[in-house]
Amino acid sequence: MTLATLLALGVGVLAAAWDLRWRRIPRWLTVPALAWGLVLHAIGGGFLSALAAAALGLLLGAALVQLGAMGGGDAKLLGAMGALLGLHLWWWSVEFGVLAAAAGALVQVTRSGRLPFLAGDLGAILTGLRRRGLHPHPEHNLATPGALTAPFGVALALGVACAVWLR
Repeated sequence: MTLATLLALGVGVLAAAWDLRWRRIPRWLTVPALAWGLVLHAIGGGFLSALAAAALGLLLGAALVQLGAMGGGDAKLLGAMGALLGLHLWWWSVEFGVLAAAAGALVQVTRSGRLPFLAGDLGAILTGLRRRGLHPHPEHNLATPGALTAPFGVALALGVACAVWLR
């Protein structure tokens, strides 16, 4: 296991703990992690892969922030993990992280009694995307009072752990 991979696991644990406690991921964690990932890959090989994954992570995160689906710390964490893991391992981490987030969201929606409204809410979000593009739906985003939110840092940390373990 490389130093960058170990650092990614550590950053994931810290981000998950911070996100659970304060519902935010601090810049002091994500920005240095991104820089260290690029430096370590520049030294040890795989710099272009790390740079591509960091750029994709930041772009994906920015799009989701624009939609009102995630916060800025989550977006920076996606980029930092890309820099630390490189493209291949980052891709698997995101896939497992999205599965973990979906499972957590389904549990949360079920526990809150909102499961019967899920299809209608998803339909409204997709219709809004088609009509307005990447603009937050006024009733379906993180700023909506009473919106169910989940710490994506936890889901991404689980995704990183799964991807590293299966590697």
